[in-house]
Amino acid sequence: MSAVILHHYPLSPYSEKARLAMGLKGLSWNSVEIPVWTPRPKLTPMTGGYRRTPILQIGADFYCDTLLILSVLDRQGTTGSLYPSAQAGMARAFGWWIEKGSFMNAVSLALGGLGGKLPQELIDERRPFFGVSIDPADLLPKRGVYLQRFNAHIAWLADLLGDGRRFILGADPSAADLSAYHPIWFARQNGGPEITELLSFSDVVGPWYERVAAIGHGKPVEMTPEQAISAAHSATPTDLDDWSAEAQNVGLRRGDWVSVTPDDYGNSVAGRLLAWNAEEVVLRHEDPSVGAVNLHFPRVGFDVAAEQRRAA
Repeated sequence: MSAVILHHYPLSPYSEKARLAMGLKGLSWNSVEIPVWTPRPKLTPMTGGYRRTPILQIGADFYCDTLLILSVLDRQGTTGSLYPSAQAGMARAFGWWIEKGSFMNAVSLALGGLGGKLPQELIDERRPFFGVSIDPADLLPKRGVYLQRFNAHIAWLADLLGDGRRFILGADPSAADLSAYHPIWFARQNGGPEITELLSFSDVVGPWYERVAAIGHGKPVEMTPEQAISAAHSATPTDLDDWSAEAQNVGLRRGDWVSVTPDDYGNSVAGRLLAWNAEEVVLRHEDPSVGAVNLHFPRVGFDVAAEQRRAA
């Protein structure tokens, strides 16, 4: 079995979600640290320029977005369950709600207090990516709005945990807990004590937060970008033939050149359409430095469209 490789950087909130998933599954994994902002010259050839973080690599297959990454990790290892069989749908639905409802408010709340500390390169790079400014000078005047929105979701979380359960779905942690945890983690890590004091931490949310943190990150082993490139180059991408009639219903066929684009923020990635099923869409991407690789995207949260292939 190919090694599990995570391309990430320490302060990435979605990377923290993936790292905790490694811990919950008791995995040993390879850690490749990437730059916080583009360019990422070692990663781009492998992923066709996909910019969101993290990315999971297993051989010559690359999994984009934690919605899919956690599903893949749940099939690895033997401990815990990210999506307990009787509650898998609930875990996904809960994660979708709390991430969509709280993530950008948590980011805006935390970064608003970092005037003079954010590199201008990061501010400039994220502006077209997010579609909004993350300049602390623009965020700080709206702190009250972001705080209200973020605390409203934390209050719902407190209400859910108020019956004495240890984790969101019951006695054991799941993907739902990791989804709820990482926006709060980001706000506390970057906003410091000032932001922590403003959050509506109740006597149930605080202990829950510590229990999730205690899951840990499994057993990471540092890996260089060059080693990850070599792993992709020496592997053969999975030969997939999953195909849903839905693709044909929207005018797409296997082998078409298409783009895949996040439906909220982020950039498009193009490639040859390889597979389409209820959970994922897969593109075949090729680059001289890595050869042929598969790029996997979740169906939820991404749009697929026919694309005019451009000359290399």
